[in-house]
Amino acid sequence: MLVYVVRHGESEDDLSDSYGGAADFRLTDRGRAQIVQVVGDLKGFGLQAVYSSPLARARESAEIIGRELHLPVTVVFDLRERNTYGVLSGHTRSQARELFGYLLDRLDFVPGEGRNCVPGGEEYGPFVERVRGAFQAVIDSASDAGFSTVAVVTHGKFTKALFTEVLQIGADYVEGHASINSVNCAAPLLGSS
Repeated sequence: MLVYVVRHGESEDDLSDSYGGAADFRLTDRGRAQIVQVVGDLKGFGLQAVYSSPLARARESAEIIGRELHLPVTVVFDLRERNTYGVLSGHTRSQARELFGYLLDRLDFVPGEGRNCVPGGEEYGPFVERVRGAFQAVIDSASDAGFSTVAVVTHGKFTKALFTEVLQIGADYVEGHASINSVNCAAPLLGSS
């Protein structure tokens, strides 16, 4: 099975200097335009379905792809972004400093970078297992439906964990909004039962 992993377009949190993660921000006009460009890139790939994170920025990206390519879109809850920001999610950096300065002052890491998370966030190990399970669920669902080529619309940290931890194919993937990466999944995922 050939899976195209697409990161959502630019979202509102990118412009408002907010902590995204689990917060449900929508696409910006630029983000929608980025996804329209992605549609042009995906047109010749023979996609049969689109699977999406439930978060608005990814879901809206998937809906644009599905509408333009006349494909069904299936929302998969566990394709959502990792909540590394915990209690900071959804707040601008200045709001977070005002509300949680005492907490930020005690952190020995930069929120959102690396494997650590802010209190209330999703720990890295369980996140990787969620990524593994979600991706396997997409493969199983697509296979059961008779699909051989699908797109998965998700997020940056999800994509990174998928390529570096789950598929173990290293950091040789494209990052950035509206990026497209492909993977050929011929067998069950590494470490799955």
